[in-house]
Amino acid sequence: DGLSLSLRYEDGQLISAATRGDGQVGENVTTNARTIKDIPQTLQQAPAVLEVRGEVYMSHADFAALNTRQQGAGAKPFANPRNAAAGSLRQLDAKITRARPLRFFAYAWGEVSEPLADTQTGALARLESLGFQINNRTRTCPTVADMLAHYTRIEADRAALGYDIDGVVYKVDDLTYQRRLGMRSTTPRWAIAHKFPAELAWTTLEAIDIQVGRTGALSPVARLKPVTVGGVVVSSATLHNEDYIAGRDANGAPIRPGENGRGKDIRIGDHVQVYRAGDVIPKIADVDLSKRPEAAQPFNFPTLCPECQSQAIREEGDAIRRCTGGLICPAQAVEKLKHFVSRAAFDIEGLGARQVEAFYLDGWVREPADIFTLQARYGAGLQHLKNREGWGDK
Repeated sequence: DGLSLSLRYEDGQLISAATRGDGQVGENVTTNARTIKDIPQTLQQAPAVLEVRGEVYMSHADFAALNTRQQGAGAKPFANPRNAAAGSLRQLDAKITRARPLRFFAYAWGEVSEPLADTQTGALARLESLGFQINNRTRTCPTVADMLAHYTRIEADRAALGYDIDGVVYKVDDLTYQRRLGMRSTTPRWAIAHKFPAELAWTTLEAIDIQVGRTGALSPVARLKPVTVGGVVVSSATLHNEDYIAGRDANGAPIRPGENGRGKDIRIGDHVQVYRAGDVIPKIADVDLSKRPEAAQPFNFPTLCPECQSQAIREEGDAIRRCTGGLICPAQAVEKLKHFVSRAAFDIEGLGARQVEAFYLDGWVREPADIFTLQARYGAGLQHLKNREGWGDK
């Protein structure tokens, strides 16, 4: 479990290295990748063009040693090996990357000028013969029962592997069948991930905040007493909507079943069980009613927007309550502007969420068109931006 990396070789020479990014455009980290000892600089008897895909990671032992050095130097320690690996690979200074104990497992390939083998197993063996590290827990399983048994073995050995993993991937071995099965829109039909159960932790829910999105959706967020879940410190968790807080689904059926078959609602002060869905998004799995404070009250979901005080309406059949303020709602206006400058829309480099918020508060940008007239309207004032936090010369 680390950071995906794609390595491109031409005529046996490492030409480029890129992170996965959004699946189409990644970040060029070629200089840093050259410092990782598991990544060969040259290949012998390789196809003329070969794209090798794998994972950059950091072992538990190396991670502990790195954090000891960080603390000794008065620097902030890393939260987990995954963050340490990702942060180390994406350094602007390759000397810092070189000093970090990064490793690389190859597990797949992309563009290739000639076939590596006829099977997945054979292709991995070919990559290993070219000098790449291949995970030694890879197995060929003739039946589904064998696959599940191997999953169970890996899960049992997980703590002793020496590096983080979050599951097992099953792949059809015959590459002819892989080609026949093809792809879905973003994932192959010939491979499936079998994740391990999420790690759970108990903590206290200290408050429930309501955030307003660009479409006006009121999203409740649990503010938690910080707790470590899967190596990451979690201080907030999504609560989805008012039904989720009340302990029922959209059809009124109970979730988190409690006494008498009723769903357990969530209240401020509750002792809650937290997990990270997909090892990413913090969510609340359960509530310990035996530890509920006597003064805890059911949460009353607001019917007015907390940002502009407009009516917040829940349409029939909709699980979400929405602010009706539109662009007079400052939260909606700012979120729309953030989306406009984001990679998913206009992808305006150097103009991120913090800068958009500052421009909005200053009254410089109130709608997307204002962004393109900033220089004409506030040319002199823009020169002072570099003195603000988050700004500078480029």
